[in-house]
Amino acid sequence: MKDNLDLLCTILVALIIGGCSITASRATPTPEQATVVVTFDMGTGGPGFTALIYAQEVTTGKTFHGVYTAGSHGLVVLPTSEPISIQVDAPGTYVFYAVLVNEDSYHYGATGCKAGEDCSSSDLIAVGVEPGGKYEVYIGDRSAQIPPTGEPVKVPWHK
Repeated sequence: MKDNLDLLCTILVALIIGGCSITASRATPTPEQATVVVTFDMGTGGPGFTALIYAQEVTTGKTFHGVYTAGSHGLVVLPTSEPISIQVDAPGTYVFYAVLVNEDSYHYGATGCKAGEDCSSSDLIAVGVEPGGKYEVYIGDRSAQIPPTGEPVKVPWHK
């Protein structure tokens, strides 16, 4: 009986110590994040497209993405798809762009220009984010250049 009690005590001590180490590992700080709500507008594009929406940090190239399942867009009478939220590490400065999944030669950037408008600049607009912040971004400029993912941004951009 005493052996069983000793074994039970040993198991309980191991569980308590193991539980403490698990708790300690969960307490390890993770990068702070910000939320970016992205609206994607293809202008006169049609229904049924899916796009990958990218948020790319300009100095490190660290890239986050979300999937945007597109309904109808632009001049089509039906409503567009809802905006999506992307979590990004903060603080940081990010550019935003979209690439169609079923036709990757079609890409769009967040330049401040609305879909179908003729704008004076197609430079990507970078957004500075802070931990816990919530930001809104509109992507709709087909003429924007987009950077290679995972690399520091070298295409034209400004804050």
